[in-house]
Amino acid sequence: MTYNVQVGNGGYLGWKLLQRTLDTQQSVFSRSTELQRSRDYFTENISTVRSAEDLVKNYKLLGVALRAFGLDDDLNNRFFIRKVLEADPQDKTSLVNRLPDKRYAKLNAAFAFWDTPNATAGKLPAETIADMYTMRSFEKNIGQQHQEIELALNAKRELAEIANAAVSNDTKWLQIIASKPLRKVFEGAFNLGKSFSSLPIDRQVSEFKSRANHMMGSYDIQKLASSQNIETLTKHYLLRTEMATNDVSSSFSIALKLLS
Repeated sequence: MTYNVQVGNGGYLGWKLLQRTLDTQQSVFSRSTELQRSRDYFTENISTVRSAEDLVKNYKLLGVALRAFGLDDDLNNRFFIRKVLEADPQDKTSLVNRLPDKRYAKLNAAFAFWDTPNATAGKLPAETIADMYTMRSFEKNIGQQHQEIELALNAKRELAEIANAAVSNDTKWLQIIASKPLRKVFEGAFNLGKSFSSLPIDRQVSEFKSRANHMMGSYDIQKLASSQNIETLTKHYLLRTEMATNDVSSSFSIALKLLS
């Protein structure tokens, strides 16, 4: 039996409810029978996988692997995933280095199927991947009810990862833009329209920086990843999402919350 995470009616109030009960609900969810069955199958059988081809041929193992990195949508793109897994990250021209979404690079590094002497250097233990699968499954469960809260949880985690990366601040902004789930939160919080993504990349970075500086007093990703700024970003995203779906009177009330 699978436990359904409780977030009330969603939105910002649902987010606050989840924050108060997060540890308890994660603990209960992690004991779900279906989840445990998938985890156990992965940890018991992944050691038999010797190549990218082996992994993509096993639907159950591949499902856990892809969800661990937030790549569920690629479950049926097995040829593409195989090429991602086999790409040499030490070759700047390889597929994995040409993909702007760095979740693929993390997947590639976790399994280390490329053929080099140091191939296992960044390989992740099976239990670590299983834990990532559990975390993403928790978020996915929420997303089936209220996608906006799933995206907010993802943003909180992913922004912290990007902030700690040893790259320039502009590169971090490019990684945010390349991450579809994360950029959706930023675009929603900054009240940017659908046409924004059609602008040149340098213009998008400039606009993101300007709006971040106005809302949170900085466009330094390291500072934006602070708990206070993540809460500010999340609050604006969730309340603006509510405004887009509620009636005029409710939207007026939400607008007042944004100004407070």
